[in-house]
Amino acid sequence: FNLDYYTEVLDLSYLLDHLASDPFFRHYRQLNEKLVQLIEDYSLVSFIPLNIQDKESIQRVLQAVDKANGYCFGVQEQRSLEAMMSAAMGADFHFSSTLGIQEKYLAPSDQTVEQEAMQL
Repeated sequence: FNLDYYTEVLDLSYLLDHLASDPFFRHYRQLNEKLVQLIEDYSLVSFIPLNIQDKESIQRVLQAVDKANGYCFGVQEQRSLEAMMSAAMGADFHFSSTLGIQEKYLAPSDQTVEQEAMQL
C-alpha cells in the first residue's frame, strides 16, 4: 500500500465493532455510529508522517497542531469570521507531502500485491 493509505482514516467500522463488545459502550452504539459517520464524512482524523531529521516534516506537523488547537487564531492576527473560516476550512492536501516522503524513504516495488503476498 502507498503511504497515504496509512495516513488517512478511511473506515472506522472496526472501531464500532470493538466498542460494541464493551458493556459500557454498548449503550452508546447510536452515538458512536453518528460520531464515526461525522469523522469519516468530514475527514476529521488523519495522520501526518514525521521525520524528526527533516525540517519540512517538522514544520508540517507544527502547522497541523497549531491549526488543530487554534493557535493560528492568535491575538495578533485578524479575528474576522472570514479569516477564521478560511483557516479552518482551508484545503490541506497531505497527498503531496506523503508522496514526497514515500518517494524519499520507501523503495518502489515493481511487484504486484499478489506477488508480495506470495513471498510472505
